Amino acid sequence: MKRVVFVCTGNTCRSSMAEALFKKLLEERGKQNDMKVESCGIAAVEGMPASPNAIRIMQEEGLDISTHKARLFSEEFLKADIILTMAKSHKDYILDRFPAAKGRVFVLDEFSSGQGGDENMDIPDPYGGDENVYRRVASEIKQKLKNVLERLEKS
Repeated sequence: MKRVVFVCTGNTCRSSMAEALFKKLLEERGKQNDMKVESCGIAAVEGMPASPNAIRIMQEEGLDISTHKARLFSEEFLKADIILTMAKSHKDYILDRFPAAKGRVFVLDEFSSGQGGDENMDIPDPYGGDENVYRRVASEIKQKLKNVLERLEKS
């Protein structure tokens, strides 16, 4: 079983939505038992709930993240097969502290496209934005997750 971890800053918006959306994608394809999916944040406050707008937008997707509790990135998450961050700064943070994780840590966009490069790969942080901002971010994440799953299925 592959272990996939999504990482953002506070684990209340982007990574929590990515976790829920990826689990849904796996379930739709009957692959929910093939991967363990988790999320965390590099500056998360342990136990914080998902943001209200993230909860609402995920409800539109038929997903309930109302019981989500933020988790702080720790060495435990380094056991993952793949760590997908929402921004290059998150990737840099992890690799600066844990250089041995090189080759398993990617920005979501970087892994989704299968290409390197540092330009324009960050998923915007919707924190503080309205529902439309969250909806756009969730849509962008969802689109990239389809490519992620295809790449993971081939590996």
